[in-house]
Amino acid sequence: MAKAKGKPNKEDLTINKKDLQADMRRFGYLLPTNDEELEEFEKIFGKTQVMFPQHLKRPAFLNENVQSIDQPNELHVKKKTQLASSEASKKFTAKPTKKNDYFKKLVLAAEIAYQLYEEPTFGHVKFVKLLYLCNQVCKIRLTVNFGKYAAGPLDGKLIRVIDSEFRKKMWFSVTQSDYGYRYEPDENIEDYKIYYSRYYKNQLHQIDSLIELFRDKRSDFCEIVATVYYLWSEFMVKHKLVNEASLIKGFYDWDERKKRFKEAEIRSAIDWMNENEIVPALT
Repeated sequence: MAKAKGKPNKEDLTINKKDLQADMRRFGYLLPTNDEELEEFEKIFGKTQVMFPQHLKRPAFLNENVQSIDQPNELHVKKKTQLASSEASKKFTAKPTKKNDYFKKLVLAAEIAYQLYEEPTFGHVKFVKLLYLCNQVCKIRLTVNFGKYAAGPLDGKLIRVIDSEFRKKMWFSVTQSDYGYRYEPDENIEDYKIYYSRYYKNQLHQIDSLIELFRDKRSDFCEIVATVYYLWSEFMVKHKLVNEASLIKGFYDWDERKKRFKEAEIRSAIDWMNENEIVPALT
């Protein structure tokens, strides 16, 4: 009796898995796993000098305990999935590495120098204090290491690295005289501006405003403001009392050399900071 159309005999479609796998290996779709398969493989593709890793010779999904093409071993798949999830979890929960924003600091420094290089008050002290204040007041949050030095908050290596990189990249020529360090734009000065507008597009106005506020300020004034700002932030983090008296006391306790400033100068700087909103805020 003829078979009904559209209803094929299931037995005719039964696949011998071992034969299928052997054929696939011989024709290059799977790696050969025994001498016989390897011989057939080399007849077609020629000999190869590639040394296959052991785990590729017997991949788990070709093991004899694989149930069928349509019904994979659920337990095996589950274990593999759990292992993959565990490995992924380790990757994402691992302690992240600090983003290297060294170049961003250099670009910000270039903008400050470019805006102020013609000012007679601009030198190393003012430069470093503005870098510190830009990072803090404009909430740029670059990775910096400003510690307590006699002249106020300072990253001891940063300014030397900046000077060296300015010369190397030919953004600025940097010279030292009896009156301090001077900066002059060099032939590649336009290069940094491309990066500046990209990195600081959300803080352009804030940075410009801050630089303008300090444009004609002397180094001593910048030192006072940066030191007070550092103390103010520290007191807030440690939940200490913050007022004019505590800031002045903290200023004089900072370093013996701070006593060269008069109390009236510190009070005036604190008033100026309040008027111009150069004050820290907990975030």
